[in-house]
Amino acid sequence: MNIIIPIISILIITLIFYFANKKLPFQICPICAGVALTWVWLLAGMYFGLLSVAQYELITAILMGASIGGVVNETKKQFSKLRNKKENEKVEIIEDKLKDCC
Repeated sequence: MNIIIPIISILIITLIFYFANKKLPFQICPICAGVALTWVWLLAGMYFGLLSVAQYELITAILMGASIGGVVNETKKQFSKLRNKKENEKVEIIEDKLKDCC
């Protein structure tokens, strides 16, 4: 399995996004971009017959799994922020009602 090419790809794409983030109006996780774009081009290379499926299928699957893990982790963070916000709003409403009651 030729793992050197995907590692170099991840490093190069990560560095590109690291420096691009300084000029972009929004932030992109450089490591996430490096991993995701690497497995995308590996998958495309295998699909079009430019890369050997036997050599690159395992590393592509591992990188795809890492991307899914990252998406799930970020989604979990966003849902917990949303849930905490709703709980805080409920507490504020109850406190306001208690202030007006007595």
